Amino acid sequence: MELRAVCFLLVYPRRARAGCLAALAAACVSAACSSELDALAPRREIAKGLPPAELQGVIFEGYRGEQRELKVTADAATIDMIGRIADLAGVTLRFSEDSRGQIEVAAPTGELELDRDDFVLSGGVVGSAQAGERFTTDSVTYVAKTRELVSKSPVRLERTNLELRADGMTLGLEERRLRLVGKVEARVVPR
Repeated sequence: MELRAVCFLLVYPRRARAGCLAALAAACVSAACSSELDALAPRREIAKGLPPAELQGVIFEGYRGEQRELKVTADAATIDMIGRIADLAGVTLRFSEDSRGQIEVAAPTGELELDRDDFVLSGGVVGSAQAGERFTTDSVTYVAKTRELVSKSPVRLERTNLELRADGMTLGLEERRLRLVGKVEARVVPR
């Protein structure tokens, strides 16, 4: 049986997030997995350690006060409540602010640390920002505490008539400041 669910996961407050995920995992145990689990173990053992919840069409949202600042969508997720990790497939992060527009980052796979709100996207990351800026890299980490996108993999950044390559980058979302690190190469692209 396939369980399809949408989870609106509030990054703030943390208790709401844990409660939402626990409820989803419990729903998976009772709705989709109960017949297989009943054959494998008595009910009281299931209550001690929830099996990973397998979900389709997942939405995570992060708020700062009343404003939504982060929306994460994934085609599928496996949520491990014991390890406190959500493995995501077909994942897109959208950071939006009214005055400065949206930043979007997408990758085939991702991982969310449930206790820290940090994401690691990998498998070929593509990002876009205002004014036609676009970057590509192998992997990028969203550090929630500092609100930064960090890549220690080679990065390629394209602007209207400029192509930049570097060994890594840090994109601060607060001030929208991009810092390229390591060997940086620039090439002007004729229009």
